[in-house]
Amino acid sequence: MKLKLFTALAASLCVIKKSHRMRVRHAALLFSLVGIPFASANSGSWTDGLYLKAFGGFNFVAEGDISQGGLTGDASYDTGQLFGAAIGKEFSPNWALELEFFYRSVDTDSISAGGPFAGFTEGDFASTNLMLNGIYTFTQPDGSALWGKFTPYLGAGVGFLQEADMDVTVGGVEREFDDNFLFAAQVLTGVSYEITPSWSIYGEARYHFAGEIELDSSAGGGSLKADYNGLSCLFGLRYKF
Repeated sequence: MKLKLFTALAASLCVIKKSHRMRVRHAALLFSLVGIPFASANSGSWTDGLYLKAFGGFNFVAEGDISQGGLTGDASYDTGQLFGAAIGKEFSPNWALELEFFYRSVDTDSISAGGPFAGFTEGDFASTNLMLNGIYTFTQPDGSALWGKFTPYLGAGVGFLQEADMDVTVGGVEREFDDNFLFAAQVLTGVSYEITPSWSIYGEARYHFAGEIELDSSAGGGSLKADYNGLSCLFGLRYKF
């Protein structure tokens, strides 16, 4: 009799344990199914206001001083190129912050100084730039485009020339001068046109300022100083997530 009683109790405990395990599995499945939409919503929230840009255009470096070994002259430059990309985040319909990387270069047209530059024939001036920009966009009170699908904006940025490089060919011999991480700043203005809620195109003008920069000779010898400021006109494509 006792053996039958123990057998019945053991069977009941097995049923209870099995039922408990099933409930735990069902609960876990239910919580996982309920959590899917919340996980999806949370994974998508960080992209709200995030955007990417790619751009290219024309680069103009202003005529300025160039000096080496105590001798100063004027350098003039041809129209060059600029292209790059940026990633940004809108914090409101009006304000955004973006990090951009771009390359710009020009050919050196002439150098008036004699001395180390006597016999100059050709050269180029180039840099890679990393900038952090603050952007203010003019919109309607509800955040929509200011004029139909056109939206103007202003911006300013600070950063550095990740690398600046100037090549000068004098008397058939090419000499290279470069340096890294030089302070730079810029102001910009432009207007964008909305193609779809996600895609837009834009035109922009910006003024770059690095002042007088000093570049070291890669072959040793005296360094070179040159003014590095100018204007760029560019066109770009923007994708907003």
